[in-house]
Amino acid sequence: MGLLSYFFAEKPETSVKKEICYFVEGFLACPYFQEAMSLADRLDTTSSQSKIQVEVTAHSRPDWRERINELNKDIPGAQDHRTSPLVWEGCAGQPIRFIGGYDNFVHYTRKKHFVGESRNV
Repeated sequence: MGLLSYFFAEKPETSVKKEICYFVEGFLACPYFQEAMSLADRLDTTSSQSKIQVEVTAHSRPDWRERINELNKDIPGAQDHRTSPLVWEGCAGQPIRFIGGYDNFVHYTRKKHFVGESRNV
């Protein structure tokens, strides 16, 4: 094998099955949603050894009103949540766990992953 083929050969990826999945939804202009996105970015999701996956979905403010009503029906425990963002946990095949809004997400990730807020909203 030549030197170049060593550098350009495809290396098998050894990725770890995602065991922790977070979903963050909200309306884009909301500062709390933006902070939740920032917090989600700080979770270790990019390394092949990470067990965490985060999916962030942004909505326009008018669309958010309709979407939060759907989420209230679909996510156990979220029936009374009315603000942006709405955060929950649960990979495919796992039970869904409602976390709450931005403050709840900060407390939860601080306790579980030792990651917290970067600044005050």
